[in-house]
Amino acid sequence: MAPATPVVGTFDRSTIALAYYPSPLWDAILADRRFELKTVKAGNDTARAKELEKYGGESQELAEQQVFGKAPIDNILAVLQPEFKELSSRMKLSGIVESASADPKSATVDVTSLLLDWQKASSETRKMAVELHQRSVGK
Repeated sequence: MAPATPVVGTFDRSTIALAYYPSPLWDAILADRRFELKTVKAGNDTARAKELEKYGGESQELAEQQVFGKAPIDNILAVLQPEFKELSSRMKLSGIVESASADPKSATVDVTSLLLDWQKASSETRKMAVELHQRSVGK
């Protein structure tokens, strides 16, 4: 009997980036940063306060480049690692990669919608993601 062909989970990077920033996962990170900013301001740590204030603008720029450009999504992938592990185990996947990075010879299954579920993507975010994906495919 031949060994089973490994199956790789794939996802659409722009869709995942689009869904990440309005997600509870990102909200929790921002809440931590806001709390830290309040704390360092109260302690008169102006250098750290400036760093944290700068973080907001830089994050906005990064988000735009991740969704609409080609900026790496390493920060998002790091947050999604627990779900990647769970999905890989549950679905018996050999790994999860960006759709564009998948080996064309590999058996694949798209897990984008499952990752959207985990990010608690709203119906509005899902609609925007579909439209974004259709535009990128139509290029």
